[in-house]
Amino acid sequence: MLLQNAHIDNNFLQNGDLEEKMSLGPFLQYLENNKSAHASGMLLPKFAKELIQSKMAVLGDLNDKNLKEYQEVFEVIYHLAKGVPTETHMNWALGYPIPDRVFFGTEAFYELIADDFTRISPPVSHHFLELEFINKQLLLLILERFYDVPPLKNKDRYVKRDLAFNRYFELDLDFTFVKIKPIGKLPELDLHSLKGKDNIEFKDIEPIIQRFDLRNFLFEGFTILTFSDCQESYTSEQLQDLVNNISIYTGKNGLDKLNTILGDIMAFKGVKSSFYPILKLNDIPILSPDLAQNSILFHQDVFYSEEAQTGELLAYLDKPTVLAFGIADNLDSESSKLLERIKNTGLHSYVCFPLLQQGRLVAIMELYSYNGVQLNRKMLVQIRNYYGLLTQLANNILSAFKSELNDVILHQYTALQPAVEWKFNQVAAAYMGDVMDQIENPTLEKIVFPNVYPFYAAVDVKDSSLLRTKSYHNDIQLRVNYVKSLIARLQETHPSLLKKSFLDRFAEVEQWTNEYDLDNYLLDILAFFQEDIPAFLDSLSDVEKDFEQPLYACRQKLKYSYEDVHSSNGAFERSLQKINQLLKMEMDNFNQSVQAIIPSYFETFRTDGIEYDLYVGQSIAPRNDFKSSMLKKIRKEQIANIARIGQFTDRMKQELPIPLETTQLIFIHPNPIDISFRDDERRFDVEGSYNIRYQIIKKRIDKVKILDSEERLVKPGYIAIVFNRNQVVRDLKSCLKEVAEMGLIESDIEEIRLEKLQGISDLKALRVKIKLD
Repeated sequence: MLLQNAHIDNNFLQNGDLEEKMSLGPFLQYLENNKSAHASGMLLPKFAKELIQSKMAVLGDLNDKNLKEYQEVFEVIYHLAKGVPTETHMNWALGYPIPDRVFFGTEAFYELIADDFTRISPPVSHHFLELEFINKQLLLLILERFYDVPPLKNKDRYVKRDLAFNRYFELDLDFTFVKIKPIGKLPELDLHSLKGKDNIEFKDIEPIIQRFDLRNFLFEGFTILTFSDCQESYTSEQLQDLVNNISIYTGKNGLDKLNTILGDIMAFKGVKSSFYPILKLNDIPILSPDLAQNSILFHQDVFYSEEAQTGELLAYLDKPTVLAFGIADNLDSESSKLLERIKNTGLHSYVCFPLLQQGRLVAIMELYSYNGVQLNRKMLVQIRNYYGLLTQLANNILSAFKSELNDVILHQYTALQPAVEWKFNQVAAAYMGDVMDQIENPTLEKIVFPNVYPFYAAVDVKDSSLLRTKSYHNDIQLRVNYVKSLIARLQETHPSLLKKSFLDRFAEVEQWTNEYDLDNYLLDILAFFQEDIPAFLDSLSDVEKDFEQPLYACRQKLKYSYEDVHSSNGAFERSLQKINQLLKMEMDNFNQSVQAIIPSYFETFRTDGIEYDLYVGQSIAPRNDFKSSMLKKIRKEQIANIARIGQFTDRMKQELPIPLETTQLIFIHPNPIDISFRDDERRFDVEGSYNIRYQIIKKRIDKVKILDSEERLVKPGYIAIVFNRNQVVRDLKSCLKEVAEMGLIESDIEEIRLEKLQGISDLKALRVKIKLD
């Protein structure tokens, strides 16, 4: 037991304004009033009473200065509260009357609150009892003591964070030995303002709280604080919340929350878990890399193995049973090719539980361990407590996934954009009519939209290839330095663990990182970090404890994959991602503006930037009255949108890890073309040899130069508009003038002739400067 002052974050605030007095008086009164304290055989209460009376006769009542002299009394209070506990890790303490501090408790209590121990904020609620505000429990206590309101306890929850997993605890506050004395007249209580309200906000109860000025009360005595384990109840509540709100927790947020819950369920060191919902399309399970990242059974090494391809895994999913090996209680399954494949992954022990909903497989739950850690019956029993919720969660995930899948098919796929969906329904209905009429070999009509006007624009990142290569080099150099630092430390402390073959290999990779043509060595460097480095770090697993932290830190820094290097790990990729998010959002805004004018077909393409095709015409919107004047209106919207994109990307570059710049290009083809749906590519393409020329020009003008110069047409801060018919110039200049009047571009217009491209001549361009802040 320890005599030590410590702060507790439990939503109490004693900043010196509230009147409190430490005292043993309420406890002594409790012993006086408790008949059992006077009964024969009840020696401990009697001893406590006499001990307190004798101490108080000499020392006076309890206060901050005589705590040490009362330590014997505190220990007696502990045994009166807990009996003679056989457990040595009780999280128990005595606190001040306003319990934001404790002064005496068990060693386990102080160890628990010492480090990485934080209060969990409760979920937002409109119920009075669940509203969060400072000293709320003191107000509830006053309502209970003086206004006959039933006892209402507000239990706070806490998380103890560990490198491997989290532990959750609940705080029980006992105010039995706290006496409250009003200073002056008690305020009148009126709760009529709250009646009939479904949602109660803090502002509704604020007038009531203000009437109960806690400075007008004296809190005398001491409190008892006990932390109890609430791991199972808290985890179950979090899992139930995920089940009930699966539509909220989508994408990365949902996956992160699920992985946190799984880690909390199996809070055993060295044991990992995986939860994988089983969704089948065409009787084949869909492999989701995000959900499968912790799975053994659905990891690519097993899923795409020969056994899976020959039907072993699919056969298991048709008739799933428990798969297990290496369990302490000899619960191993019968040997099979699939089980042998799992064993070959290097696991020490493994178990796979199929989760069934009305006889249908909805998910796979796996537990596994490496490096000598063994699963046991206690762990298996613990996970079974969550079967019902996990099964319900899997079923909800599958339902949500199917709904999203249908939504994607209906609204995102090229074939079924709202503007053209009617055409596909029409063709499908005609086909079904031929089937019903028993026409021999019915065929689907080719879907064609004739005489539509194309609009094209592209926003690209300037020098993206050079910047990406530089990003790769910096990223790899950083990881080389991590390994180099670890090697240097080993050479000082454990030189025998460094093999010459590894050092030679590392020296070779380090030399490659300094080569000009890094691209030639990129795959070899990635292989080194994915194969050689993990094997090297694993060989260091038996080093002394003083080296565990540097080894762990190095593992965390080097934990990356081939995909990471090519996506969001580097500063360039993060910058590019933010630019593309902005482009996509602004182009979607443009699309919405056009759809408000007339239904049309719009499709974007990702490059190091984004480009789009827009097709407008009567054949796409037969129920609308298409007018040629709409084309100029759409052209104006297009130029204004591209100008805004140029402004936004220019402002954004100062906030990016790498200040990327964009170029803006528009191509105008004034004559209508035909487009048709291509079954092989599931997208629309131009129809006819003449119209193909439009596609050729689009693909070649992004790097076109000004005639008789080496200057590129496109450059940051400008909009370049390419055309090859003089008939568009007048309307185009009129659009540019109107956009300039909107304050988006400068009024000066450059008229430019362009170099001849292969098979294309007489290209011209107008170029305008975007107004930048």
